[in-house]
Formats: sequence, C-alpha cells, structure tokens
Amino acid sequence: MNRYGFLGIAVVLFISMLLIFSAVYLWGGFARGSHENYGFLDQSELSTINIASPGVNVSQESSTVFVNGSTHLTVMAGPMNATSMYSFEILGVINPEIQITRGSDVQFTVVNIDNDSFHNFVLSTAGPPYADFPGMEMKSGNSGGYVSMMGYLPPENNGLYAYTNISYNFSSAGIYWYLCTYPGHAQDGMFGKIVVT
Repeated sequence: MNRYGFLGIAVVLFISMLLIFSAVYLWGGFARGSHENYGFLDQSELSTINIASPGVNVSQESSTVFVNGSTHLTVMAGPMNATSMYSFEILGVINPEIQITRGSDVQFTVVNIDNDSFHNFVLSTAGPPYADFPGMEMKSGNSGGYVSMMGYLPPENNGLYAYTNISYNFSSAGIYWYLCTYPGHAQDGMFGKIVVT
C-alpha cells in the first residue's frame, strides 16, 4: 500500500473518531439510561430547593453531609464560588463526604450551575484516581462500576439552569463515589465519597 492509501485510512479513522466523540458529547455519554430528560430552573427556583431537607445535617468543619433516612439532596455541579469549576456543591460544602444510613432512599436533584461546561452526576463503586474519560474503564453493573448513570446537563443559559432528578436506594453498606464523567472532570477533582453504614 502506498502512502496515499495510508493517508486515506488515517483520514477515515480520524473522521470516524470525530463523529463518535461528537455523538458522545452531544448525547451525554455512552450510557444515557433513564435519566436523559432534564428541565430548567431560574435563580429563584434554585434557591427554594437548595435547602437542608429533614434528616440531613451538615458539618462545615469536616466537610460532611449526614443523611439519616430517606430524603432529598440538591447537588450543584460546577459552582463558580469554588476554587475549581470541577467540583460539586451540596448545602454549601464543596465535594463533601456524604454519610448515609443504610436503607435510605435519596433523591438527588442535580443542577448544572456552570456557565460554560457540561456536567453530570454518576454514582459508582470505583474510587479515584480516575482516567481522563472514566466511562471507558467502568461498566454499569460490574464490580467497580456505575450504580447509577445520567447524561450530561448543558451549562447555564440566559439565567436558566438545567437539572434532573436521580433516586437511589442505598440498601448495602459500603463505600460509593459520586463523580462527573465528562472527559477530564473527575481526573481534575470533580468527585466525592459516600459512606453507607
């Protein structure tokens, strides 16, 4: 095969990879699951849901959120008041450890408040360090894989914040992790630990 044949193959491979990455980027990841729908909140609506629900306590000193029973948590992705946009904020704490009583049903309302980047909120049994694209080494249902998955939420647009709800029953004691699977985000610190006892 001459050099033009290799060049043609390289161009086809490059275009194929570009199309695949574009599809992943636009459609929110390889595994969209049942959480692909999202709505929008304005600033006043966001402030009404960003409060501690019954059974939830926060320790700013230890950066820990305590969940004692079934409840609701608002998770803000990409907070601008954090030292890095690659973080989550829950009740004023950046990337807190979440301690949950076993058997609790937790509804997470995930809101992307970043003004220029897509984010998601994924529950996993695999901890850091994370690869540039953690979706490649973790598979849903496998040991060390995802336990809950969602697509990417678009950034803030004209004062509207994309959000979605995810519910999970923490029926088994153990260590879980929450992270953003957008390429590079978890690798840059966008994750936190969940301890279920």
